[in-house]
Amino acid sequence: MIWDSRFILVRLYKKFGNYKLLLFFYHVVFCYLSYSFRIQRGVSDAHFYWGQHVAISTHAWVEFADYGANFILFLNYPFILLGFPFWFGFVLYGIIGYLGLLQWISFTEKIIEGIYYRGYNFLPFLYFLPNLHYWTATLGKEPLVFLALATLFNFVVDFKGKIVPIALAFLFLLLIRPHVALLFLFPLLLILLFQKNYSLKRKIIFSIVSFSLFSVLFSMVFRLATVKYWDWNRIVYSNDYSVLSFRNSGSYVPMLDYSIWYKLFSFNFRPLFFDSHSIWAFFASLENSFILLLHFIGLLILFFYHKKIYFPEWMKIVLLFALLFCLVYVQRYANLGIFMRTKIMFQPFIIIAMLFVIKQGVIIQKTRINYE
Repeated sequence: MIWDSRFILVRLYKKFGNYKLLLFFYHVVFCYLSYSFRIQRGVSDAHFYWGQHVAISTHAWVEFADYGANFILFLNYPFILLGFPFWFGFVLYGIIGYLGLLQWISFTEKIIEGIYYRGYNFLPFLYFLPNLHYWTATLGKEPLVFLALATLFNFVVDFKGKIVPIALAFLFLLLIRPHVALLFLFPLLLILLFQKNYSLKRKIIFSIVSFSLFSVLFSMVFRLATVKYWDWNRIVYSNDYSVLSFRNSGSYVPMLDYSIWYKLFSFNFRPLFFDSHSIWAFFASLENSFILLLHFIGLLILFFYHKKIYFPEWMKIVLLFALLFCLVYVQRYANLGIFMRTKIMFQPFIIIAMLFVIKQGVIIQKTRINYE
């Protein structure tokens, strides 16, 4: 049929067989959009990170030698002092975000070689998810954190990676978001300790190093969360205060009133169409609906074929990381826009895990049909 030969996705695939160049220009568009939205708002984290409302020259560089938000100012200080314009920050961080995307693509293609239909590989279309590009094309923590996590998960899939990029990735993650470094380190330690091919000596060394990092990370996290010591009531109060601080935001959701299951659903899959009050929320709803469908199919396959599904170590780490991440963040955030921004730290990896499950399910079903 003529329609088959001119189907738009197939035509795009033929035209852009080398999709990475197209992906780069697509990413640049989101750099421009992100910059434009920040200019319209006038006040944002991006303005803070580029010293737009602070006389940065009155501060010494060493004043920002800290972790968290100050570390981003420490990185940006030379560019600000030299007079690089605000838009340059979006270009710089957009390039960092694009490098993160390439790392994530490398992670993906080590696991899933392709999604083929009639001889065409449609996996590259997954790399154009708008939310992923928007938050990795902005001036802020997200591009650096995503690059760090993508590099680390690449290491999880292939332990033959070079140690220097891995160490740098974890160091940057630790300095920018120590709580995320902690959430990554815990499942990594837990899964690797049960590796049969690891010697006892290697496990002991890894445990000592990990627990030393745990102690450092916990103190850093408590400082950022203004919780000076382990006090459950103080932690609960801090979390509730964080949630209620979003009450006057445009897309506030009453997370304190939700059950834990609806909290997890809201964090992972909203905004959906019933939340759409703008064109941007509508597009976010389309993307979330696609991701929700992937999870639904993946969970169905896990339910029916759980005894036949293979769970490699990387997948266990990704699933545990995502679960811990969600359980922590649903206690702190109550804004749909923040949900969309925060999810890029785990959702791209969980999507690949779901696709890995679905692909196994398709193979199991085909084998079953052929056998019958």
